[in-house]
This record gives sequence, C-alpha cells and structure tokens, in this order.
Amino acid sequence: MQTKHNHSSHFSHLCKAFGIYQTNCYIIQTKKGEFIIDPGENSTQWILSQVKNPLAILITHGHFDHIFGLATLHQALPNLPIYAPQADAFMLESDCFDTGLTPCAPSYMVACDKNEQVLEIEGIKVSYLHFPGHTPGCSVIVIGGAMYSGDFIFKRSIGRYDFPYSSANDMRDSLQRFSELKLEDMEILPGHGESTRLCFEQNNAKLWSERI
Repeated sequence: MQTKHNHSSHFSHLCKAFGIYQTNCYIIQTKKGEFIIDPGENSTQWILSQVKNPLAILITHGHFDHIFGLATLHQALPNLPIYAPQADAFMLESDCFDTGLTPCAPSYMVACDKNEQVLEIEGIKVSYLHFPGHTPGCSVIVIGGAMYSGDFIFKRSIGRYDFPYSSANDMRDSLQRFSELKLEDMEILPGHGESTRLCFEQNNAKLWSERI
C-alpha cells in the first residue's frame, strides 16, 4: 500500500513497502524535485511512475533489501547520483550476502565518522548522521523536517546487531549518542513498519542501550 504524508508546505513524501521483508521505499517530494530513499526489490516501476524530476538516490545502509532495486533504477536513470555511507559501499559494490543482488556502486560516498555530514543537493540540505551497529555505515537521513532512520530505529524497537558486519558495541554507543541528540522533535520514518517520533524513541534508546 502506498501512503503519502506532508511534512510542510515544501516537503512531503510517498512510502511503499517492497519485497518479502516489506522494506519501506520513500520518495521525498520537494518543489525542485524528488529524492528516493532505499529502493528495494521491484520498486523501480513504482518509483518511475511517481517521479518527475528526480534529484538523487539516498541510501541509509547497505543491506540487500534496501538496495535490491538500485541497479535497475540506475539503469533507468543513469545520470541520477547515488549517495551511500562510505563504510557500507562494499555492500553495494558486491553481492556479499549471496542474495542474487546486482551490484551498483555509489556515485558519492558519505563519510562515516560517528558524526553529522551535511550535504547540499540542488540547494536542499540533506544531513547524514552516522550510527553504526546494524551495519558499519548505518545512518539516518534528515531532510525536510523528518528523519529517515533505515534499520537503526523503529517504532518502539531498534535494528538487529547480530548480523555479519554488525557490532553490538557500536550499536550501544550509537543508541547512547542518538538519545543525546539536540534536535527538535520530528517524525521518524523507518526502513520497516510504522512511523514514530524522535523524542519518544530517544527515551526508548536509553533503555535499549542498557540492555545490549
């Protein structure tokens, strides 16, 4: 099912879940064009039907269910830049989980130093905040007054940290840093499931970090 939500007069987004893991793909609509976040399996046709002036593809992390449609989308839109966390680039460049993924390298690698990287894409501010643990490059993206959290933060839950390339120690540290973010409350749009709120999940993150 496709859903639409307005952040403000300047930003809104569409969301649709794809694949057996029901991975959320987001299209952020701005006055200048669209940003595509995490194109999953069989998402390309839907994306192409919804975008008029795509500006960039933004990847939260490199797990296959979030990038399975990336190669097909890149083939359809070869000039569209792909931004991804540098520490997860190897997951885009190879089928490291042996899932049948077609590799597709990012155009721009976003630095991963447990900090915020502020990008300006077509005059629009896009922030990557690096929170490793689920993957080495796992990040949340803040754009248009909303946070796209990938598989780091879910509604009343957090991402798993027992996969290959995951780290419980990194996840514990990331949750602590997340709980201390000095940001205005905003909607969180996760990689799976329903949306939630930053302030609510910051309180939960403290509890999760103590249990890892």
